[in-house]
Amino acid sequence: MSTPLSPGLAQAGLALLELLQRRPLTAPDLLSGMKTVGGRPPSEALALSQVLNWLAVDEAGVLFATPAGLRVIASGRYEFVLRRITLDYAELLKPDWLQNAPYGRSRVLAFCPPGVGQILVESGAADAPTDDVVAFWDELASIARGLLDDRLLAIGRQGERLTLAHEQVRTGASPRWVAIDSNQDGYDVLSIKAADDPSLLSIEVKASRAGLAGHLHITRREWDTATESAAYVFHLWDLKDAAAPRLAAVPLETMADHMPSDTGGGFWESVRVPFHEFTELFGDHLA
Repeated sequence: MSTPLSPGLAQAGLALLELLQRRPLTAPDLLSGMKTVGGRPPSEALALSQVLNWLAVDEAGVLFATPAGLRVIASGRYEFVLRRITLDYAELLKPDWLQNAPYGRSRVLAFCPPGVGQILVESGAADAPTDDVVAFWDELASIARGLLDDRLLAIGRQGERLTLAHEQVRTGASPRWVAIDSNQDGYDVLSIKAADDPSLLSIEVKASRAGLAGHLHITRREWDTATESAAYVFHLWDLKDAAAPRLAAVPLETMADHMPSDTGGGFWESVRVPFHEFTELFGDHLA
């Protein structure tokens, strides 16, 4: 499709789908009988709908909405429709900007074309990270990775949400969910040390549904960030009992006992540490 995605083009595609719910049309009828659809040339609305598999043609040549097209119509509010269109576009066309999605939304917003950026703003995807906004970015990242199983991502997000709630209660202040914007910072949540100490505290969140039999992986980037930070802590979430998740807040000094050392000319890149090494630090989650 030569015309780049934009809010105007998205609205035209939606208008065409809605038009076909009210009036049967063939492609020639559409192209010759209508000057615009949703404010755009009918050829552009038709091209978008075809490339996103929203339309099919019956034996009489009449256009009708496919299940994918009906899903767009049924998406609800305009913001949700725009998000659905963006996801369909990303999944089927794999545009160049999609490769930034696994690194966080700030990377996508910085490098996507203006039209796509405008869609992301108008759809609310650039707003505060509500559950539906997070779900959108997670699905976009999954499309970019080609993942069929989002289990690990979902577990990680669950741990991050628990940390956000825990820190809100512990400090009385709203922590910042860093990981939703970028996973390149070396930590997931930015909080403060205490209610009476506004010094910043960086938190790396690890979660496991295997309980104390689980493991956490720490990358070299995360560890370098930890050791260079003024205040840093690891939040380990035991999610084996979904109704009663348990937290171990592991200080940097304690985690350091489980870190490898570089030897010779080699450098370690990632280390796996069992949750059971911190058994005595796990307590009930009361937040």
